[in-house]
Amino acid sequence: MALAERSPEAHRPGRGVRPQPAGWRWPAVVATVVCLLTAPPIALAANRVPPDSVFSGYVVIARDAYVYQAMWRAGWQGAWLFHSAFTSETLPGIVLYAWYLWPAHLLGWAAGPWLYHLARLAAAVALLAAVWMLIGELFRPRLLRRWAFLLCILGGGVGALLPRDIQVGPLITRATEMSAPGTSVADLIAMAPHLPWALALMCWTMVAALRLRYRLSRRWVWGGLAAVLGLQLIYPQLALLAVSALLGWSLVRRYRRAAWFAVGAAFVQLPYLIYLFWVWRTAPGALSVIRPVLEVGDPFGFLVLSHLVASGLIALAIWRRRLRGDLLLPGLWIVGMTLFMFAPGISGALGRSFMASSIPFGLCATPGLLVLLRAVRSLRWRRRLVAVALTVSSFFGIFSLAQPYWIAAFRLDPRAEYESRAESVLLARLAPQVSARDLVLTTYLDGIFVPAQTDARVFAGHPEMTIDAARKSADALAFFADWSPVERAGFLKANHIDYVLTTDIEVVGRLVQDPGLRLVEREGGAALFKVSG
Repeated sequence: MALAERSPEAHRPGRGVRPQPAGWRWPAVVATVVCLLTAPPIALAANRVPPDSVFSGYVVIARDAYVYQAMWRAGWQGAWLFHSAFTSETLPGIVLYAWYLWPAHLLGWAAGPWLYHLARLAAAVALLAAVWMLIGELFRPRLLRRWAFLLCILGGGVGALLPRDIQVGPLITRATEMSAPGTSVADLIAMAPHLPWALALMCWTMVAALRLRYRLSRRWVWGGLAAVLGLQLIYPQLALLAVSALLGWSLVRRYRRAAWFAVGAAFVQLPYLIYLFWVWRTAPGALSVIRPVLEVGDPFGFLVLSHLVASGLIALAIWRRRLRGDLLLPGLWIVGMTLFMFAPGISGALGRSFMASSIPFGLCATPGLLVLLRAVRSLRWRRRLVAVALTVSSFFGIFSLAQPYWIAAFRLDPRAEYESRAESVLLARLAPQVSARDLVLTTYLDGIFVPAQTDARVFAGHPEMTIDAARKSADALAFFADWSPVERAGFLKANHIDYVLTTDIEVVGRLVQDPGLRLVEREGGAALFKVSG
């Protein structure tokens, strides 16, 4: 802990001085442990399958996983453009979700849980490696790098300990991480593969710009521009945030090469932004099947409740004038994401910029932790203090790693984690007979499985991928429960539905008598019908 006696400025490489190699053994061990902790919940859920059900292979955000599995199937069938398979409307294809559709032309034959989790773990490793590289560019001493790594990957707030709504004077506030998952790296790596990939590319872009402080390197210029290009195909708002932070940092620090790199990165993403604007103006329905903004709460909930310890350490670093130098870059990252999330007029399009906010908060909190330790003379108390600070700041990260175990052990999302065995059998028999031209009617919860296991589309499925999802879900329920054969026939014809699937044995008994439906397959309490005529 003797290093804590020195000034933070001495711990960062000076201008024109290359930092020492980061040393990969310790972060590799930590990254391995963190990644492996995301695997047992899957095995736990697989060993707790309810009777007459099959395990989907997914635990965390399982409903979303079926969307990506459906995209892999579409890519394997030759699709280069995105069409939502969870809505009945015929929409123009657009360049969206390319990170799923395009690789699926080679890997789509393996669409399913194995491909999903392998891609997720690869993305998690890439993100953790990119975070360590970014830390290596900003801090020199080994202890500072390790503290920063823990603050970045496990950082978070205390939202899990608080009720949803907190009243602070006249303000009603809530912690962002409890309504919009993904603020912590530990939370992110258990989610869909494209999320950690996006943040890995964002960190890689910043590493490239930081490397350009010392000398011009074509490898880092082209690598950084490629990272921006890949990032904008996942989340354009994150690419815009990265470029904005890099441009502000490079101009203030007078890094000419880094500034030109930021300008080049802005030009790289400009064509895609123009394309999305054109789609929004000419075919807004094509974008209506994505959710542009999440409920992120309010600035106090984000800056304080969601990053309590980190924000306190950052305030301490600012007070003691230790948040300076190249730490301006993560500082601008925090400022930019806060503006993107809460500024009127732009938050609706840029609100998802909060993801992995533990990274910039952790980077800026590290010098504050050092300032705190310098105020304590006893080596023993310094060790205790750093242990307490890192443990408390890691509460949400540890909670995020533990939550999937809770979900799996208590079956908290059973209708997405598990599928009716009868439905699974029927969809397996249906799959060879249908294409993207066929439309299946079923209830909302059953509808999330159809595009993931066949090439058919579904009338109403994933709520964020279905246009007018509430009305369609109500129509589907009325079709199965209340309507007469004449009403059902008119509905099927008006919506060009080809197949009807139900897993309710009472509904099966009613539909068997319907002259407009022909029973194709029956399995247990489920049945598949073909629409006649």
